[in-house]
Amino acid sequence: EEDTKKQVSATSSSTSSSMPVEVKRGKKGKMKKQARKYADQDDEDRELALLALHGGEKKQKQPTAKSSVPVSEHQKEAETETARFLLKDPFQVASEKLEEQTRTLLAESVSVKNTDGTVVPRWDKFDADVIEQLAALDSEPQRIAAAQRLLQLKQATQVDNFSASLAGIIRTIRKYGHVSLSQQELPEAGKSKFDRVAEEERWKEALADEGLVHHGERDEVDDTGEISKLTGKPTAEDLILYAVPVCAPYHALSQYRYRVKLTPGNLKKGKAAKQSVEIFLKGGQEKGSSDQTKELIRRVAEGDWVQAVCGDVKIAAGGTSNSKRSKSKKKK
Repeated sequence: EEDTKKQVSATSSSTSSSMPVEVKRGKKGKMKKQARKYADQDDEDRELALLALHGGEKKQKQPTAKSSVPVSEHQKEAETETARFLLKDPFQVASEKLEEQTRTLLAESVSVKNTDGTVVPRWDKFDADVIEQLAALDSEPQRIAAAQRLLQLKQATQVDNFSASLAGIIRTIRKYGHVSLSQQELPEAGKSKFDRVAEEERWKEALADEGLVHHGERDEVDDTGEISKLTGKPTAEDLILYAVPVCAPYHALSQYRYRVKLTPGNLKKGKAAKQSVEIFLKGGQEKGSSDQTKELIRRVAEGDWVQAVCGDVKIAAGGTSNSKRSKSKKKK
């Protein structure tokens, strides 16, 4: 019996190990892409990349047999040097490679005021490689001019990316020199909220003086007169200028001369709009229809029709069933 149990257990364990591991739907293709993308990456490269992405934070892993393998001093030095290269401190680079006047100007450019009123430079707004590019300029006057230009930009307008702005200044100095840099005009500073409100008030007063807007109605302009110019059933005395596509509840358009009913169906927006226009243009026997109104309907752009019509609809209108029957008879 014991031998039988051993055989059964051995058979079951071998069967379970030979069974393929089930992969969730959509994961197989993702795993293939990862295998192709990181084919040349070993564990050490992956660890260094994760270290750079997470800003130096490293998760504490459980000790394994692999981690107990001794690491040589050369490997430790290589890892430390690589991590230092990936995670350079811009303040440290500036302290080592820039003179005091340039550092002072850069610090003033990125200084912010804390809640307690103290002013602190935010060196993290710079990238270390941009600081190295600044240090690589030929002379000290060039470096000072670049830092001075960045400070002027900050005082004149809002700077969103200090590293990109400083890199652009460095490229300009390398191409044209730092003497021409001072001759360039600074961009105009953005208007404050107070200035915008004051300008708007002056503009409203100017319109009121010209009689375009009354003094008591400066904030609320009555434009309901424009709505009264729209009609769905024009009379013979009306001067028709344009045709406007409208989509609304059917009972609200009961007085409109040209209308179709849209119900849920399988017609797309473009086809539904095209069929609606065909129905409007074929309604020549209706009372009040004229060549002028049909011409205005033709002038409406196809995009305006498509924007006004719903999608996935079926058109129901007088005469549509008869036209379908006549088409089917012709085919027969």
